[in-house]
Amino acid sequence: MHKLILLEGIPGSGKSSAGAALQNFLESDQIPSHFWREGDFDHPADFEGVACFNQPQFEALLSRHPALVDLLQEHTSVRGDDYLLKYRKLQALHPQKVDRVLMDECSQLDVYDGLPVDEYCRLALERWRDFCHAKRSDEVTLLECCFLQNPLTVMLARHNADPQAARQHIEKITEIIRALNPLVIYLHPRNVADTLQHVRAQRPKEWADFVTGYLTEQAYGKAHHLSGFDGVIQFYSKRQTLEMDILRSLPIQHLVVEHSGREWDRCEKEIAANWNLLNPP
Repeated sequence: MHKLILLEGIPGSGKSSAGAALQNFLESDQIPSHFWREGDFDHPADFEGVACFNQPQFEALLSRHPALVDLLQEHTSVRGDDYLLKYRKLQALHPQKVDRVLMDECSQLDVYDGLPVDEYCRLALERWRDFCHAKRSDEVTLLECCFLQNPLTVMLARHNADPQAARQHIEKITEIIRALNPLVIYLHPRNVADTLQHVRAQRPKEWADFVTGYLTEQAYGKAHHLSGFDGVIQFYSKRQTLEMDILRSLPIQHLVVEHSGREWDRCEKEIAANWNLLNPP
């Protein structure tokens, strides 16, 4: 049986809906499962609002915020020379105590948005190793976004890294997780522009503003002269093509669910049917 299910696809492709439906399907078959959604502060294989300090940096942070020493230490895990602080979770739990100064200090060392690309890759691979080591053997784990989307977004959009380097990073992740017999479920809308325009209309304006800025104003966007929401569509079109190319070359099973963007019932039935085929009693 597949012990790890990885849900991937561009924004609005249906990853969260598919994950929730598959978890319900597994529960109906009395198969223990856990669905970790994008944005979960305690995500076991991802970094959501996590800053990475070395020991001198962390000690200096404590000295600058003596009133928060206990809270900072409580939300920090130490792995070797790395001090990993869940600063977004800290802010969410204690909004009155965490000021803008502390948040700015942490964001400068955010694993996704503050570190050099080599450091990001090192930490990401270590995270995957820790996840595999700690994973419950009797449980199916569902993860969204962290296998293809997040590495490619960081490495391409933020750093404009060579796509071959991104491919090699994902190949390393694949080797780490192969013992869990992973299954990648890729939600593949046929019309990228239509899907993105639809999700843009459905989500708050702040989402579109953030994504547009992230994709057009960083290294990749500048190098490729992206602008506005058309630039967002260009980036995600390229990312979807690259993800499919990478996925076909990996030595793990994958299921590509193509859809028009409005066929959720059919997609859920297709995923459930293929699960039964891939995981016979």
